[in-house]
This record gives sequence, structure tokens and C-alpha cells, in this order.
Amino acid sequence: MNQSNRKFPWINLVLFLVTLASTVFWGALHWIGFYYPEIGKNELISLLKSGKIILMGLPFSFSIMLILLSHEMGHYLMARKYGIDATLPYFIPAPNIVGTFGALIRIRGRIPSRKALFDVGAAGPITGFLVSIPFLFYGLMHSKLVEKIPRGGLSIGEPLIFKMFYKLFFPGIPSDRLLIHPVGFAAWVGLFITSLNLIPVGQLDGGHISYAVFGRDSNKLSLAVLLFLLYLSISKWWVWLLWVAIILVIGVYHPEFQYEDRLDVKRYILAVIVLIIFLVTFIPQPFTFVP
Repeated sequence: MNQSNRKFPWINLVLFLVTLASTVFWGALHWIGFYYPEIGKNELISLLKSGKIILMGLPFSFSIMLILLSHEMGHYLMARKYGIDATLPYFIPAPNIVGTFGALIRIRGRIPSRKALFDVGAAGPITGFLVSIPFLFYGLMHSKLVEKIPRGGLSIGEPLIFKMFYKLFFPGIPSDRLLIHPVGFAAWVGLFITSLNLIPVGQLDGGHISYAVFGRDSNKLSLAVLLFLLYLSISKWWVWLLWVAIILVIGVYHPEFQYEDRLDVKRYILAVIVLIIFLVTFIPQPFTFVP
């Protein structure tokens, strides 16, 4: 269908606005927890009535929404480059601590070639990763150290890229004393979502890239990855079991492209770069509660 003949994407717009509202709400809570940890009930009610709480939620919301949008637009624009029929991003609002389950696009047609599959699969996570880095830098620069995280609080796992930046700002200080700024938390979420998408299995971005590089042999890798995630669900974080279930629903094996071609050296180098991005963003145990 020609782009000009498509109806206005009302569903995409509504989901975007609802996700924007939910991320502003949770962003405001993170802002209050960071800057006003001892706020009283009356002060909180005053913030709600004044509307200032919306302004408090915007930094987190802007950061996470831009990261998600850049990731999905990377896919979308690359799909359009190859003439692949794809939708605009669908944002997914959620009642969790970030206000969203992420975003996605739908590709309606078959991927024409190996190169197209690689480019569409890699464009999203590379773009999202690059957009996340400035927010991580800013967030850690404005984070603060505390004596200890309050009991019952949430402790986030540290991917390698996070540890590298942390040592830059807080050398020699244990990271369990860090109270992360809301923008830094948004960057952490962006990196976490990048790593989830880059898991090399099935219909995930990593599965697209793996199939473009290895062809049918990538199916063996997919099975190995699923077994590894099952191991992590037992040893580290039970929620990996839900992620395995989602992967099984959307498909473990990758459909073939329309015609066979070969990747060039540039794309093999990009594949190594994507693998490095996955390794520095992956978190075996993303969340733990402070006893």
C-alpha cells in the first residue's frame, strides 16, 4: 500500500500519548524520590494541585521516550529504505516502575534479502544505544551518593557500560551507595531494552542479525540461548522465564528471506560491534530488592 493512501495512525498516536502520560507519572515519582525523599503528605498534595509534578516527570519521560523512539525509527527508516512495508512505532504503556513495556513496529511483508534483514535488525539497537549514552552520562553526572539505599528499595543491576561510566564519576566508591538520577535511570532502562532486543533468538533484533550472519545455523544458537535464559531464570532472575515464554509465542525460528545474497565486510564488522553492544548492556539480574 502506498504511504500516501494510508489512514492517519490514530492507534499509534493514542498509544504514544498514553505512554507519555504514564512515563511522566512514574518519572515524577522517581524525581520526588531523588530530590525530596522525606516529602510529607501535605507537600505532595500541594505538588499535585500545582501541576509541578508534571514538570518533575518530564526529564525521565523525555529521555526514555526519545530512546525508544530512536530505536524503533531506526528499524522503520531502514525498512522504508528497502521498500519493506512497516508500521510506525507502537508504544506500549504499562503500570510498572518506568511506565512502559517499550515500543515496536510491525513489518507486514517478507524481508527481501540477507543484507536487508541485517540492516533493519541492526539499525534499531545501534541507534537506541547511541542515544542512551548521553543520557547515561548526564544521569550519572547528576546522581548522588548516600549512606545506604533504604530497606525495601530497588537495586538495579549494572551492565559493563554502566560500570565503566560509574568508575569515571565515582572512582573507588562502591556502587551500592549510588542513588541514580531519574535521567540516568531512563538511560539504564534504554540500555536494558537494547540488550533484551539483542538476544540472538527468533524474531528479536538479535535473532534477525544472527540469521543474517549465520543463516539456518542460527536456529541452533537460538535453542542454546533459550536454555541459557532458562538457567538464568533459576539462578538469577525468575522473570527470564516470562521472557522465554514471550520468545516461544513470537517464534524461535526465523523465516527465510526472499532471495539469497552475501553480507559484505562492513556488515560483518557491524555484527561484531552489535555483539559488543549486547555484551556491555546485558544484565543477568536486572533488579534486586534491598532487604
